[in-house]
Amino acid sequence: MRSARIALCSAALLMSSFAFPVMAQDATPVAESGVTPIATGLTNPRGFTWGDDGTLYVALAGTGGEIPGTIDGAEIGVFGGPSSSVVTVDNGCATPLVEGIPSGNWRDASWIWGAHDVAFLDGQLYVLSAGGGIDFGNPDQPSGILRVENDGTATVVADFSTWSLTNPPAFVSPDYNPSGSLFDMEAGADRLWVSDAVGGRIITVTPDGVINLVADISDGHPVPTGLAAAPDGGVYVGNLTAIPFTDGSAKVIHVSPDGAVTDFWTGLTAINDIAIGPDGMLYAVEMATGNLTEPPFVSTGTGRVVRMAGPGLSAPVITGIDFPAYIGFGADGALYLTTPGFSPDDGVGHGSLLRIDLTVGVPVPLAGLEAIAPTCPDAGTPKA
Repeated sequence: MRSARIALCSAALLMSSFAFPVMAQDATPVAESGVTPIATGLTNPRGFTWGDDGTLYVALAGTGGEIPGTIDGAEIGVFGGPSSSVVTVDNGCATPLVEGIPSGNWRDASWIWGAHDVAFLDGQLYVLSAGGGIDFGNPDQPSGILRVENDGTATVVADFSTWSLTNPPAFVSPDYNPSGSLFDMEAGADRLWVSDAVGGRIITVTPDGVINLVADISDGHPVPTGLAAAPDGGVYVGNLTAIPFTDGSAKVIHVSPDGAVTDFWTGLTAINDIAIGPDGMLYAVEMATGNLTEPPFVSTGTGRVVRMAGPGLSAPVITGIDFPAYIGFGADGALYLTTPGFSPDDGVGHGSLLRIDLTVGVPVPLAGLEAIAPTCPDAGTPKA
């Protein structure tokens, strides 16, 4: 086994090298800024979606567990367990819908894999489960796609961990792990599109579980993350890049259904997620900007959401975010955002889903907002 495999995610290497922030006090009131908290006290919130009836579903990555993760029989500092979940949110309160989803916690780096996204395809809810597999401390539960059943259980539709073992990427990076590092999921016309960040692969999964490699973009280790369905077919794919997340080195590519790859939007930095807005333009989440060439590499409160203003141009629409995670636009036209992507205390209770009204004027600053009051004060911390 190569010793470099101890690292499972290049982005997480830096997380232990700086102090985690809290939202600033005694500054601009939240209501006056166009920012509305939809749910607070969440544990590692990732992607989210809405059902046809307006129900809001959020993936919570969990807190890992006590089972050591291993690669080639060696422990790697990740500890797993079935602590991830999907919740519904109503009136600020989170209610578990599916529990027992595998979660892997790299404690030294404060990075957690688990339920990373949710999406509907033909009226059926699916979950992107990124924390399964022996390397994440969940040998009996693979990474892959889960189908949510009517009784609140989840059925494995596609076992990505097993598929990945026999379909390694063309370039195996030093931080690659066999179960992959699934990051984002987007529903297409008849299948789900999925990104494997560290493995550098874009795949599709049909409702009956057939996995197909559409594009292997592992060369150069771009670390593909967020996806957005392209109007003319295929998907747009954002990339995080590897440490040190050099400003301007990230980009969005277009991957066609036949696997053709073309640049679409360049000059970006450390992309976590992307989404198409109601104006038809592409928006990107930049995890941190103004990055450094040595530890801690990134600074708190420098994340932002930008709008495409040209093939190589960006316009900021939200600034001053502490490590933003995923975005999406609701039927109301507002932008929704989960944050932070990682936090202290295994992330328990630190996460929020925010609604940002971009019509109040952009950029909307999140830095300097007063502390957000709990949206569900009587419910306690939602179960991860």
